[in-house]
Amino acid sequence: MANWNEIPRDIWRLILQKVVTVITDHIPFCGVCRLWRSIGLEYRRSKFPANVPGLMIPGGPTTATRTRRFLAFPVGKDIIQLDDHDLPVLSVPHESLCRGSHRGWLVIVEKNMTMYIYNPISGVRISLPPVTTLPKPERGNTRMSKWYVKKAILSAIPLPSSSVDCFVLVFYGFYEMAYSKVGDVVWTAIEGPKPWRYIDAIFYKEVFYIMDHYGGICIFDVNLPHPKVTELGISPPRLIPYVQKWYLVEFGGELLQILREILIYLAESDKEDIDEGQQNNANEDDEFDYDDNFDRNTGNIIDQTTDFQVFKLDMSSGLEPKWIDVKDLEGGAVFVGLNQSFALSKPNLVGYKGDRIYFTDDDIGSHKLCKRSGNDIGVFNIADSIVETLYSTHSGSTKPPAVWITPMEY
Repeated sequence: MANWNEIPRDIWRLILQKVVTVITDHIPFCGVCRLWRSIGLEYRRSKFPANVPGLMIPGGPTTATRTRRFLAFPVGKDIIQLDDHDLPVLSVPHESLCRGSHRGWLVIVEKNMTMYIYNPISGVRISLPPVTTLPKPERGNTRMSKWYVKKAILSAIPLPSSSVDCFVLVFYGFYEMAYSKVGDVVWTAIEGPKPWRYIDAIFYKEVFYIMDHYGGICIFDVNLPHPKVTELGISPPRLIPYVQKWYLVEFGGELLQILREILIYLAESDKEDIDEGQQNNANEDDEFDYDDNFDRNTGNIIDQTTDFQVFKLDMSSGLEPKWIDVKDLEGGAVFVGLNQSFALSKPNLVGYKGDRIYFTDDDIGSHKLCKRSGNDIGVFNIADSIVETLYSTHSGSTKPPAVWITPMEY
């Protein structure tokens, strides 16, 4: 009988490329023996470099809407020119809404209202309370669907072996807030100090920092016996017209507030409408839950990011906390979108450039309702205040929208 150890590793890699349809297929292979585990993990690392941000993008021609693909080192790539087999396939159907991404873990909402944390590389899935257990919102539309949840933020990596609790904070409805701890069966309401929209959060210094639509900040301490929200009373950096998105991100131990300005306009003519073949089969499996009462003319609305501004929270001893302008990122880079915002201090080591903001399309309303959406993707050069191309799709629509994922080493 032939000795497995005598087979060259190059041959093993070719075998894996044939048998692995989606990346989780390598897991049974790793369980056969120590040699196969070593080869399987080597294969996974080659496809998903550890701690290097990449993009989860729509499935290709051969997989359609059943899966998505992973695009490592996306800067400057043209995915139309890439062979479909060149990109690893993730078992995340198009109809599954991604509402958060943190260190390789996704928060997924399904059409049947189930929610869970999912690692598309290891295949580990951790249940969360269903959407139907979210507290009824006080304002806005109360129609429940998978679109009810807007964004999810994790307090920690949900490793089963970890002794640290993982809390999940979600924005839902008309940007109300709720939270749960992994293992809970229902969501618990978070009562904010002001009756307006809350849009982003970050787990920073053991508490959640939460930002409202006007740039105000409050703190939610889940470690208290009775968790509560405390307003910081910090004035927003400034009122800026056309600011559509705000983000919180930790960089070098400090808290940054990122303001994203987006120009919204109508396509000038029917010629700008996307072809049916470019929609990535958007309507399959009721993927976007189109509202029958929705005015289809809105299908021509287009988002275009035009500018970013960055501020740092100055909490110097003895001074009232305030936001101060940041003119550069000291060679670092920030990544924003549907993901949990994060930063790299030395992006040049992993294929990215410094003093850049890498952004993806996170306009949930247009994702649900518009013909053309998901394509507001790019790189903002802070020094020159210009938007550069991230990668090329040759399409007027990218559905479902790209999401940043940072694979981890296990």
